[in-house]
Amino acid sequence: MKHRWKQIKFAWEYATHFQTDNAPPLDIIFKFVNELDKKETKTIYSIFCKTEAAQKLFASDTHVLDKIKTGNFEPGTFGAEFQSWMQDNNMVDLFKFGYEARTGKANNISKFFKSTVMEHDLIHFFMGYDTTPFGEVGVLSFGLAREWRESFATILYASFFMAIRNTFQKEKYPPNTKLWMLIAYNPFFVFCRTVVEGWRLGKRGPWFMTVDWDKYLNVDLQQVKKELKLDIKPKYWHKIAPMWRVMLRQYKLYAAKKSNRSSTIHRT
Repeated sequence: MKHRWKQIKFAWEYATHFQTDNAPPLDIIFKFVNELDKKETKTIYSIFCKTEAAQKLFASDTHVLDKIKTGNFEPGTFGAEFQSWMQDNNMVDLFKFGYEARTGKANNISKFFKSTVMEHDLIHFFMGYDTTPFGEVGVLSFGLAREWRESFATILYASFFMAIRNTFQKEKYPPNTKLWMLIAYNPFFVFCRTVVEGWRLGKRGPWFMTVDWDKYLNVDLQQVKKELKLDIKPKYWHKIAPMWRVMLRQYKLYAAKKSNRSSTIHRT
C-alpha cells in the first residue's frame, strides 16, 4: 500500500509539473526510476545476469555503447548508423546524468545500467521515435512490452490523464484548428493509439538487453533490422508526428504565457 501511494504521488507530481507535456523533466523521471523500480531493477538484473549477452558484457573491459561512440565502422552498418544517429541528435548521456554517480564506471552493475540506457536509445533509433514527450510515450510503451518497470508505467498513467486534460483545453490547440483535426488529433486518442502501437511492436522484437549488439557492429543495418524483427516502424506515430510538432509548439507557447503570468503575479 505504501508503494502504491508513492506511485500515485509521483504520477500526480509528473502530471502537474508545468513543463511535462512539452519538455520532459529528467530529474523527475530519474526520481521515478530510483524510487519506484527498486524491486523491478533487482529482478531484471538477476534475469539479465543469466544471459549470454550479460556474461560477454561483464567479461569485456569496454561497454559496447562506448565502442560505438568511439569506433570506426563501414558506412551502412549498424555501428556506423547508430553512431551517426547519436551525434546528429545530440543525445543526452543518460548514464552520466542518472547512474554514474551511484554505480561508478567499471563494474557489472554500472555495465547493466549503461545497457538499460542503450536500450532506451536503441528504441528511439530503430523505431524512429523522436525525443519529444509524444515520442517518449512510444518508447516507454515499446520497452514495457518486454521489461516491466513501475516508473515507466507511472509516467504513462500520468500522461494518460494529461492527455485527457489537454484534449479539453482550448488554449492547447493552434488557433483556427479545423473541427476534423480537433477530432483526429486530439491528445487522448493520439496517446492511446501510440501506446498500443508501441506495445505491439515491442512484443514483436527481442528484449534488447539480451541481444549481443557487439556482433552486429559491422553488419549492414537493414540485415540487423530484418534478423531482429525491427524492420517495421510505427506507422501511426510517423503519420501523426508532423501534426504533433505543430501541437508541441502550441504547448510551448502556452507554457511560456503561463509562466509570464505567474511571474507577473509574484512581482505584484
